[in-house]
Amino acid sequence: MPRRYLKLEEQRLTKLVTEWLEYEATRVEFEVAETEVTRTVHLAGLTLDLRLDRVDRLQDGSLLVIDYKSGYVSLNAWELPRPEEVQLPLYAGFALNRERERLGGLVFASMLPGKFKFAGQISDVVTNLFAGLKKTSTLVKNKLTEVQLRSWRDCIEQLAKDFLAGKAEVDPLDPRKACKWCDLHSLCRIQERYAQLEDEDDSEGDDRLDYAEADDE
Repeated sequence: MPRRYLKLEEQRLTKLVTEWLEYEATRVEFEVAETEVTRTVHLAGLTLDLRLDRVDRLQDGSLLVIDYKSGYVSLNAWELPRPEEVQLPLYAGFALNRERERLGGLVFASMLPGKFKFAGQISDVVTNLFAGLKKTSTLVKNKLTEVQLRSWRDCIEQLAKDFLAGKAEVDPLDPRKACKWCDLHSLCRIQERYAQLEDEDDSEGDDRLDYAEADDE
């Protein structure tokens, strides 16, 4: 890269990191326990080599798993029963030693310039992250619970089992997104599936019409 470009990139990154550190300085006291943490996880017959961006030790001694993001993040991607993004739930549910390490939360560190924020779920955000947060804050309202963690674990384990079993139904969560960037249209049966579903809907509609006509008679 040209030297001038590298200089500008250095200035941009220095400004970005400085502003992020100023944002984190407003947090409740914490300790950065580890960065670039490597863990090997054995999951329902799969072996996964993971690398966690960062793990903090919080005020109450629990751990906060952090993943840096330079773009837009959405917690809707964690929603069950079909999460689109399981990276952080996977880290939180399987990369920590649950017997020795108590999980306090999992968050994205969203580093969009001018829009710095933590997005995720924490057990006690006011005690462990930002003391002055209002009850209307998304972090306060979306409290991390053991029930949520168990649900994620069950879902991820089932995904691993399905993968090993070769389960691959043509059933994308959002075809508009999944099919847009796919290069396997000539091999995929999704259009056939949609045509079949439309035929079934039409057939059900005809049946309903028949019943309605019978009632009128």
